[in-house]
Amino acid sequence: MKGGGSFQVPGGGCIEVIDGDITEQAVDAIVNPANPSLLGGGGADGAIHRAAGPGLREECRPLGGCRTGEAKITGGHRLPARFVIHTVGPVWRGGTAGEDTLLAACYEACLRLAGELRLSSIAFPAISTGAYGFPFPRAARIAVGTVLEILPEATSVDRVIFVCHGREAAETYRQVIAELLPPGKAVAGREGDPEEEVSGRVARDRIGAHLITIESAYGIRIANLPVVLDRIARATRDDREILAITTAISSYIAVHPGSAETEIPEPFLDQAIRRLTGR
Repeated sequence: MKGGGSFQVPGGGCIEVIDGDITEQAVDAIVNPANPSLLGGGGADGAIHRAAGPGLREECRPLGGCRTGEAKITGGHRLPARFVIHTVGPVWRGGTAGEDTLLAACYEACLRLAGELRLSSIAFPAISTGAYGFPFPRAARIAVGTVLEILPEATSVDRVIFVCHGREAAETYRQVIAELLPPGKAVAGREGDPEEEVSGRVARDRIGAHLITIESAYGIRIANLPVVLDRIARATRDDREILAITTAISSYIAVHPGSAETEIPEPFLDQAIRRLTGR
């Protein structure tokens, strides 16, 4: 990640803008700008499939493809993200073939699917702006406008990340967000110390990566992962404390093997945090 900005959304949730790589985001779900077959292609689609490994293609194969404006979900496989939400954006045909409506449908379908599955964080690339030729500023405005409209309804999602390639693209998104936020509503995240903001986000990404590694090691899914991640992020001050607490969680799972859906009891988590941080 090479730069960012964070904006509080009226009604709930936070939007972040970063200049980075979609395949490196340790979030609940990243969005893949897929082709209709869902079997991989060029650009971000190909990069996601390469980073996830062949298991992603094999999971996509029986899904029967995906229509433009719709979304389907798979596991994240080798990615730091837990899931991949695949959506097919429209090919730009001059703006007279319903492209705007179809692009908005992509963002809405992804957010609603994330909400239905109780996911808390999702990262979007700039859908359709690569080989599909959608004009970037127009696509950014549609993306931001749709997220601002739908995010309060997807009540579990409290963090949306727009992952951009390059400072100029990220700045376009930041400007659009500032323009589209309702007048009189405060924008948070660029106020105060920017380094503190980046540090906090990086810490959450590191905690998420540790927890996803634990899930992979034991072949389970931490059912209350967003709660666990948030509790650790609020309580820890450095990488040493993060590692100590996530190691304690790993030990707990080893001693208390359960089903594929394993919940970390909050009393255990609170006790581990007090013991390992002294707070």
